Amino acid sequence: MKFRTDIIPPSGSPLSQREYIRWTLIIVGIGVIIRVLHLNFSFSNDELSALGRTRFDSFSDLISKGVMVDGHPGGVQALMYFWVKLFGMSEWVVRLPFALAGAAGIWFTIRLFALWFGRNAGLLTGAFVSFLYFPLIFSQIARPYGIGLSLSMAMIYFWTRLLNDEKPRKDIAVAYTLFTAACMYNHYFSFLLALIVGLTGLFILRRDRMWLYLGAGAGASLLFSPHIYITLFHLGVGGVGQWLGKPGLDWPLLHIAYIFNNSLIIAGLLLIISIVQVLWFRILPGSNRYRFLAAMFFMLPLLIGYFYSRMVNPVLQDSVLIFSFPFLPALIFSFSGKIPAKFMNILLGMVMITGLADTVIGKDYYHRQHFGEFRGIAEAICKWNNDFGKENITRAIGVNNPWYIHYYLERTGDCDLTFEQYNSRGEADLDTLKTILDTCSTHYFLYAFTKPVPAEIRDMVLARFPCIVKDRNFSGMTAATLFARQEGTECLNRQSGVLFLKNDFDTIAAAEESGTEYPEFYPGYEGIPAGADCKPGSRLRASAIVHLSGELKGTLLVASFHDASGETAYWKASRAELFARSGEWSTISLGIDLPSGDFLLKTLKIYIWNPGHNKVKIKELKLTCENPV
Repeated sequence: MKFRTDIIPPSGSPLSQREYIRWTLIIVGIGVIIRVLHLNFSFSNDELSALGRTRFDSFSDLISKGVMVDGHPGGVQALMYFWVKLFGMSEWVVRLPFALAGAAGIWFTIRLFALWFGRNAGLLTGAFVSFLYFPLIFSQIARPYGIGLSLSMAMIYFWTRLLNDEKPRKDIAVAYTLFTAACMYNHYFSFLLALIVGLTGLFILRRDRMWLYLGAGAGASLLFSPHIYITLFHLGVGGVGQWLGKPGLDWPLLHIAYIFNNSLIIAGLLLIISIVQVLWFRILPGSNRYRFLAAMFFMLPLLIGYFYSRMVNPVLQDSVLIFSFPFLPALIFSFSGKIPAKFMNILLGMVMITGLADTVIGKDYYHRQHFGEFRGIAEAICKWNNDFGKENITRAIGVNNPWYIHYYLERTGDCDLTFEQYNSRGEADLDTLKTILDTCSTHYFLYAFTKPVPAEIRDMVLARFPCIVKDRNFSGMTAATLFARQEGTECLNRQSGVLFLKNDFDTIAAAEESGTEYPEFYPGYEGIPAGADCKPGSRLRASAIVHLSGELKGTLLVASFHDASGETAYWKASRAELFARSGEWSTISLGIDLPSGDFLLKTLKIYIWNPGHNKVKIKELKLTCENPV
């Protein structure tokens, strides 16, 4: 495709200069306000990780111990290092420069797309960047995303000016150089976008600015050269693919829905704008080539990240595509250049009011749990230890780094606490937790998690401490629970019905006396669990009192739901070795969170599966229904 590079689509539109400036100030001003509001919510896991890596006495330690280990370029980490040393670590102070930078990105977005498609398109795109949940939430956290959006829009704005101004200007070239280097230092996906943009410029470059353009690229590369060793090291590390799954086939469509708030209201708004554009559609000179560029700059980072994540190493998350996302709404609004001023003023007002209402009210933005909670968990832990006596509580937690929880514990008053276990990643940690549970002598046990932990943990604790006394849950992302040894009126998880109770296991005793082999399947429960006051929202719990001798591994307490044809719709099991001690009577517990209410009408089977024919005796097998906590 041959581009014309001597024409910039006219920024003039039926909107006057005064109206354009007024709407720019309104959109950017609203963007600033909603970004600086409520910046004092709990730091997220990623923010605490970054803050934890600022606690070094020297810049060289920051690089070797804080940047090399992270997998991101060092620009934002270096910024945070100097910022917190000057102003401290409170949430509002740490996040303020990121929120303001995110708001600056709205201004650069308007300026950029006013150049590409006219003032109307620039204002509409800036409006969506102002109020959409995606750029808003990632401008309110101290991570590279909101600030990187601003750097990317600024970089491409000066790139456009460098290529298309009537006369090439050195100051524009310097600005393009600096913002390109900043994108490279910010995040590897903003680096990728800068690389795509820079290479694209080589194909549409006019000869009279070739050396200035090449010099700008060389200057950006030179500025980044001290980081090359770190980047090569990062490329050799496994990265987030160690915990991030491969994107599914529908991931790109889900990402586009996420960009637009997953909202039918926003979809309707886009439809209205598209209809209005059709009514006043006119081709602006040179605009089609910018539509091609907008589509390419939006799609290439997505496709590169998508196929790399599926074929090499998973790296793709919504957040890493924030740097290029404005090109999608800009492409949609690129046909708006000739909408008359009176209609445009009405349209912009409707867009801002509807969009803000959808994000702030519809998504309950300022009350919603966006990330894992650390401050609330710390406050709950401190209060319970003060109320029940910390000497009466054994504590364990699932957290990526002990400092993350102690950061908030130290800020919650007199709360000098330690935990018997700080993390649980799998088999060895579960074995450790089992030992802690079996040997602790306190009346209470507190378990909290600030990250995904094995599902067996809650059942392991409930088998020894069956009473839930206190519970704080933050949208399932983080939680803290205080358990007690004895059930009573203080229990939040009171049973609302015993669906099944079996104590007759004479056949097993007879098998032991006769010396025959212990069975593979022990008789259990089979039936429809609906009834006995077990309603949707309740939680089923199976438990078995067992005695194992010798080998513990391999024996399972199993729950499975089956449809009318006998097909298994749900299967879950608890492993006996996490609950039992050889030669003693122990309780195995299995919590069953129903996927939906209709599972109460399916056939449920509860049984002991003993594929290794271990020496297992059963005293009691019980299925109960618990009220939701």
